[in-house]
Amino acid sequence: MRLYLEPTVLVKLFKTERDSARMLDVMGAIDSTAQCFGCTSTWSLLEVARALKKDGKPSELIELDLRELRRHKIFFIDVSRAILRKTERIIAAKNVYASDALHAATFQYISKKKSLEGMLSDDKHYDRLKDLVKVLTLNEIDSDSDFS
Repeated sequence: MRLYLEPTVLVKLFKTERDSARMLDVMGAIDSTAQCFGCTSTWSLLEVARALKKDGKPSELIELDLRELRRHKIFFIDVSRAILRKTERIIAAKNVYASDALHAATFQYISKKKSLEGMLSDDKHYDRLKDLVKVLTLNEIDSDSDFS
């Protein structure tokens, strides 16, 4: 399986939430299986940091968690001018949050190059972007068959 990893699922690696165990399985498969691929925007690091800070984690632990996130076999996509221009167009057309538009634009940019099957997310805001992004939830993928 080849997925864009949106921050709402990445944060599950560091916070106990619904489906955290499933996300650990997904990340284990991405780290250890050649046919599995995971990518995200470098912007995701900021969103994960903010979610952990909002949860009350101290700065030192947040820094450790971000270092651990970078050690996984996740391909981090830089925020380019082309992605920013696409983000602006999505915001103007869909009236969504900037971060959601940025992830949708990044997904579209990398999806063609890496043949992504979808964006793994736990964020209902993407319902408004269904025509731009194929969103998958952790419940919709089978970690045994999709990641073996």
